[in-house]
Formats: sequence, structure tokens, C-alpha cells
Amino acid sequence: MSTGLAELHEKARAALDPVHYDYYAGGVGDEVVLAENEAAFRRLALLPRVLRGTPTRDLAVDLPGGRLDLPVLIAPTAFHRLAHPEGEVATARAAAAARTVLVSGMASTVAIADVVTAARSVDRDASVWFQLYLQPDEDVTACLVERAERAGCTALVVTADSPVFGRHRRDAEHGFHDLPSGLAAENMRDLPGGPPGGVRDIVMSPSVSWEHLDRLREATALPLWLKGVLHPRDAELAVGHGVAGIVVSNHGG
Repeated sequence: MSTGLAELHEKARAALDPVHYDYYAGGVGDEVVLAENEAAFRRLALLPRVLRGTPTRDLAVDLPGGRLDLPVLIAPTAFHRLAHPEGEVATARAAAAARTVLVSGMASTVAIADVVTAARSVDRDASVWFQLYLQPDEDVTACLVERAERAGCTALVVTADSPVFGRHRRDAEHGFHDLPSGLAAENMRDLPGGPPGGVRDIVMSPSVSWEHLDRLREATALPLWLKGVLHPRDAELAVGHGVAGIVVSNHGG
């Protein structure tokens, strides 16, 4: 039994290929923001209440897109099969067992339909959200959204803080630029404009705008979350554009 996050971190470091560990653990540039994020997390503290007169505690929270038995969910990350043979299938089952939400990444090494199926093999009411980068080719975005809807996802999470790919020093030092043979971003397979069975690249584009978000909101009935919001004015704009919620984050540093 682990005693805390630091021990889990060290167990992960010991179990992973060093190249893949650095892919997960590294940040961009000189990793200044990554260090600030870790320091900020350590400063977080719980402020308990006393004498509440309730023998049991209920940590459940209802959010647009699902109910969580505890107010912690699994944020979207890429390429889980670098860490475990079952990849996002294992993550989905774990999230469902904890009765919380997995936000399944667009760059998943398991297709979203299989991720949802895995979660609901544990809990038939499991909520799985789909993380999405708005693509310059809106036909590609529409196809991805349709797949998420058809799979049974209960919310969409649009990542808005990545107009370009960051420069990751650790990946460059290792020469890690692509997935090993046999692994792929399976959600990007068989999309408009690509060859049959082919896997399209995920495109980051600085041209994506609030108008793209508006068109997405009009095209789906799923609750829409916006991830990567830091500026208060952008939070206000997000509410004005009809999002169900925002995720205050900086892509992990």
C-alpha cells in the first residue's frame, strides 16, 4: 500500500522506460512552469470544519457530464500504453472503480469506444469525458465529436491552451519524437482527408477562435468544458460563449 503521491511517483519512475518516464514527467523549455506547478500544489491545504454533527461524510459532486463520488478526476493525458500494456482501458476501469470521471485524451492509444466500454464493464453508469483539440479542418473535429457521442461520452473537454506544440528538452535529448511500433493515437485513425486505416496527425493551430467553439457548441448536445483557461477575462468569455465549465490549468508546465 502506497503512503502518498511521492512514493507512487518513485514507483512509476522505477517501473517505466526512462525515455517514457521523461515524456510523462517533463515540461517545456527550462521547466520553470513545471517547478512552479509542483510548488503550488504543495502549498494547497485542506481547511477542515468541526462539530458538524454528521456521522457520515459525502464527498460526491455533481458536474455537467457526470457525478463523482470524490471531487478528484483523471485529467486527459496521452499515450497510456507507454506506461501499461492495456493503456487507457486500465485507466478507465480504475476510474470507474473509484466512481470518478476519466477525461480520455484525443491522443489516446485506445479508441474512445473501447475506453468507454472498459469503464462501463466496471460501472454501467460510469461517466467518461472526451478531450478534444479543435482542428483547423472542421470536418475532422466533427468526426471526432460524433465518435465520442456514439461511444457514449457524457461531456467534451476542449483544450484551448496549445496553439503550438511546446519544445520538450527531455524528449529532444532522448530523440523521442514518435510512438513505438504497434502504438498509435487510435482516435485519429480513419478520419476525413486521410487514407483508409491511416492515422492523421493532431494539428495545433493558432487560428482556432471563439467562433470555432461556438460552432462546436451548436453542433453537440454534450456539456462543453474549456480547459487551459488562466486569464479572468477568458473565463468570463467562456461563460458568455455557453461553456458548462472551465478547467484552470497551464497544460502541466
